[in-house]
Amino acid sequence: MRRLSRDMMALTLASLGAAAAAQAQRGTVEGTVTVPSARITGVVVYLVPDSAPAAPAVEPADAGMDQRDLRFLPRVVVVTPGSTVVFSNTDQVRHNVFHPMQHNDGFDLGTWPPGESRRYTFKAQGAYVILCNVHPEMVGYVVVVATPYRAVTDDEGRFRIEGVAPGSYRLRTWHRWLATREERITVLADGVVRLTLALKYGDAGEPSAGR
Repeated sequence: MRRLSRDMMALTLASLGAAAAAQAQRGTVEGTVTVPSARITGVVVYLVPDSAPAAPAVEPADAGMDQRDLRFLPRVVVVTPGSTVVFSNTDQVRHNVFHPMQHNDGFDLGTWPPGESRRYTFKAQGAYVILCNVHPEMVGYVVVVATPYRAVTDDEGRFRIEGVAPGSYRLRTWHRWLATREERITVLADGVVRLTLALKYGDAGEPSAGR
């Protein structure tokens, strides 16, 4: 029994060491996105694998979107299929959350007072416009892509995607008012890929991590 315990401990330590080594060999993709107007923020950047050692696991990753100062914050949230987004109301007034019903996946979570929240699980890839029927000026987006390698640019246009398995990828962008950009990149073990992406006005299309 004592020997079995020692063997189990050795196997556990070996597995942890292998996992740590694999994580250490992963790369990073970072850069800056430039846009036609300073008013445009929140560009989604994501990676679609062409050839990687193994297909990346795509697990649900829950997120939150707040309603504050008559705005959705953050304005853009990016998640994977099956993820649940919690919509909180920390404002001083009642709010609503809905996705237009003319879409097959439209929904309306109703209206609720300050201090409460509602949640919705996004099952399919795509860009979901989020609106409030109490305050029509409020607009947000939930973008669903089937890849663990994703980010949203900050106010300076910067993004960073860490823990990327070595391999070849197509880097794609999405923003409601900008044409989609695609770049082929190669990520090396422990390497850093740095890019500057200039985007232009155009049809965004639907985000997809498919080929």
